[in-house]
Amino acid sequence: MTAREILYKYRVIVFILLFLLAGSGIILYITSYFAGLLFILLAIIIYYGFHFLLKDKRIVLSEIKSIAKKMLIPLAGITIAVLIGAVVMIITGYNPLTAYGALFYGGFVKNWHVSLLNAAPLIFTGLSVAFAFKAGLFNIGAEGQYYIGAMAAAGLGIYFDWHPLVTIPVIFLAAGLLGSLYNFFPALLKVKTGAHEVITTMMFAHIARYFSSIFIRNFGGDPSTSSHPYVTDPVLPSNWLLRFKDMFPWANYRLHSGIIIAILTAFFVHYLLSYTRIGFEIRAVGSNPAAAKTQGISTGKTVFIALMVAGFLSAMAGVNQVLGLDHKLYGNLSTGYGWNGISVALLASNHPVGVIFTSILWGALDAGGQYMARTQEVHNSIVEIIKGTVLFLVVARYLYTYWGQKRKKKETCNE
Repeated sequence: MTAREILYKYRVIVFILLFLLAGSGIILYITSYFAGLLFILLAIIIYYGFHFLLKDKRIVLSEIKSIAKKMLIPLAGITIAVLIGAVVMIITGYNPLTAYGALFYGGFVKNWHVSLLNAAPLIFTGLSVAFAFKAGLFNIGAEGQYYIGAMAAAGLGIYFDWHPLVTIPVIFLAAGLLGSLYNFFPALLKVKTGAHEVITTMMFAHIARYFSSIFIRNFGGDPSTSSHPYVTDPVLPSNWLLRFKDMFPWANYRLHSGIIIAILTAFFVHYLLSYTRIGFEIRAVGSNPAAAKTQGISTGKTVFIALMVAGFLSAMAGVNQVLGLDHKLYGNLSTGYGWNGISVALLASNHPVGVIFTSILWGALDAGGQYMARTQEVHNSIVEIIKGTVLFLVVARYLYTYWGQKRKKKETCNE
């Protein structure tokens, strides 16, 4: 028996070990034990080494080149944005080296837990926007669906008093379904009348935002009966998401398991889009609706499903915040997680796994910006300049691709 045959025979054991190695590294790294990154890197090396031995070497190298090519443009955009930010700092009299040192130290080391707390809801809303984009839709109202999920989590979390293993999944499911239902009318209008989802979901986002104050008044925030009129009653402690400090003493006390749920959801969405029939239909409709229709795919049904799933994912972000971090719903909850979800989805080229990394980057920029402002007295608006520049470059890339495809079609027609 050759070495390749032996590896193939025991491939299941190898993948289980890889899963344990990578999982341990992720948990250690998330809980600020940075040596966990070595476990993650080792798992990646073993994974590609294993495939290199089992598969055709040219196929493996082609996969690596493909990943590198996809990462090139976002990394180039980030680099250009950082350079532009440095120029702005120099013009305004700041030292970009010390400022960026504080920014990256604060975001990726000192306030790493804050970066992850920022990233968890962004992963959900980024997945929501990316999922809709795959079907050729722009779910710009993710912020509204986020509010629906937050309100559902607060309302149910106050009264559900069962075992956490029952209540927490039920709250996630119920809130997600309400988020889906909140996208029902935008989806229906899109399918039946062609009403653009940008307009309808945005209007619904504002409705949810202003309805939240009415919700808060009815769940504990009544000025006549409460000393905290802009906050709901707290959810029951039994409905809180598990905190890492309960298992890992070195972890920050605010870190909770919502980040793990978000990462697992991202991988599930990737599987759904890449390896299932409904995922294929969504990608087909997003790429070419006319061609998809000729293949017997119901474009209306697919669009409807995509918007409903997008609503479900955004609502999960609200549950994550209420059960994991805030434990109540605030009246001034101007988080912007829904709007920022658009940015992280675009930067990740709408790849579900890529959304994990871009969300962490966005969260780290916010956390690092606060640390930079506190220690170097550099206004953290520089972070918004970097974000805006990155987003501009990413959108410019999409426009360039769109115009290139349009020009090719025109040339083909002329021929």
